[in-house]
Amino acid sequence: MEAEDLQEELTCSICLDYFEDPVSIECGHNFCRGCLRRSWTPGGGLFSCPECRQPSAPAALRPNWALARLTEKTRRRRKGPVPPGLCSRHWEPLRLFCENDQRPVCLVCRESQGHQAHTMAPIDEAFQSYREKLLKSQCSLTAKMKKVIQLQEMEAKNTTKWKVQIKNQRMRIATEFSKLHNFLTEEEQLFLQRLNKEEEETKKKLKENMLRLNETIISLKKLIIEVGEKSQASALQLLQNPKDMLIRSEMQDVNCSLEVLKVKTVCQLPMMKEMLKRYQVAVNVAEETAHPKLVFAQEGRYVKNAATESSWPVFSTAWNYFAGWKNSQKTTHIVEKFQHLPCVLGKNIFTSGKHYWEVENRGGLEIAAGVCQEDIMGITDSSRMSPHSGIWAIQWSSAGYRPLTSLPLDPPNKEPALLRVGVYLDHEARSVSFYSAVDGLHLHTFSCSFVSHLRPFFWLGPLASLVIPRVTDGK
Repeated sequence: MEAEDLQEELTCSICLDYFEDPVSIECGHNFCRGCLRRSWTPGGGLFSCPECRQPSAPAALRPNWALARLTEKTRRRRKGPVPPGLCSRHWEPLRLFCENDQRPVCLVCRESQGHQAHTMAPIDEAFQSYREKLLKSQCSLTAKMKKVIQLQEMEAKNTTKWKVQIKNQRMRIATEFSKLHNFLTEEEQLFLQRLNKEEEETKKKLKENMLRLNETIISLKKLIIEVGEKSQASALQLLQNPKDMLIRSEMQDVNCSLEVLKVKTVCQLPMMKEMLKRYQVAVNVAEETAHPKLVFAQEGRYVKNAATESSWPVFSTAWNYFAGWKNSQKTTHIVEKFQHLPCVLGKNIFTSGKHYWEVENRGGLEIAAGVCQEDIMGITDSSRMSPHSGIWAIQWSSAGYRPLTSLPLDPPNKEPALLRVGVYLDHEARSVSFYSAVDGLHLHTFSCSFVSHLRPFFWLGPLASLVIPRVTDGK
């Protein structure tokens, strides 16, 4: 029997593939057991043969072992290399192209259940159609490749140009900063020369004052001796022109005015304002920490002390110190808001880095600003606001400014007249500095060991008010 005839005998007429578990029915035809079960109507009654239409009962199914063995032997023999142009399942010529599965199939595959609903086309027509599509796709890809190559060339040129720009910019930055270094060095020398000149002039003035005072002392000593000798002389000698001696004593000038020595040369670095602005942060007050007399507006950026000076409780320093000591002994819980002083903390908690913010005095009355520890809200006396208590701040008004320290209060510095003060916290350098926000003039710096957590601190005198300016995008 030829191979094609043998394959036809070993093929199920339902699935058009080799028999799988072949069975025979009453009319003698053979089918796959699974194909036959799928073809009859459920219910268990008689069914018609798919080929001759003769009725047969499901109980009449008989396994065809001989056909199964022959099918298996033929299948094994067909498992060798498939000749080109033949179907790997049916060994039939590939004459059709299945659009759904996107592969060539034979005529037997077309009749199988797996391909009955699929779109088929003659293989030569499908070949021509897809060849034309692939050629068009190749042209399109070639055009895209040319465009990408052009972009690559442009990118290479841009990269070269960019590298040159980076090199030039690096040289420009180095040159400009070298100029700036020279400029700052010159400015430093200028300030130091100005300070040296002031020092020499002051020393000269002091020397002149000391010489004049020494001459006055010598003159007074000489006059005291003459007056003493005159007073011890006899009556006739004493009364020899005594008025002249008295006139000389009265005319002796001792009204030597002494001026308080102050350093007039200020420390004002060029571009300090711009450098500080780089570290500017938005600061808002934490209203829950505020004294009850403080009122707020502008989303916590405006603060006012509503208490007048007459209504604010006044205690002696000794009593305040004793009360604070007594309260500190009894208090075991953390105070969460100020009860004694008109203070408020900022919401910000600084643990590292550099930070800068500004505080504006509205009305010229006394206010203070700076940084503090988080646990200082139980403080009872304004005279104890100092680094020793965990507060690093300066106090200012229209009358002048002074840093808050535990030392005896110095007269306030009247220059410059401050409206807005900048607070600069450098956590790593363990310092907090204060500047005039108008011109960047340095006012004061505290250097000490900080705790890990610091917060903005604000104090307001009676009827005083302050504003924390909004931080703009450009800072």
